[in-house]
Amino acid sequence: MRSVVATVAAMALGAIAGGIAASKLPSDKFIWTGFALVPLFALLEVCLKRIAALFGGNVNSARFTLAGALVIGFYGTWFAVRSQ
Repeated sequence: MRSVVATVAAMALGAIAGGIAASKLPSDKFIWTGFALVPLFALLEVCLKRIAALFGGNVNSARFTLAGALVIGFYGTWFAVRSQ
């Protein structure tokens, strides 16, 4: 259950970053959107040992799940904001 909460929180954080990036970055510069995720991935790596406890101590599972949630939340919001 704790891993689900962490995954939802990561997706929400990615969605917030995606919304901010979609509203601030120029629409013709899609290539730059990936750079908006770098600080979130760095934060994930710094806190990974603490977060891995929520995934039963499995660091690789935590990394893969949370990175995927960040990306899905980010680009889901990015495309939702840009399509309006």
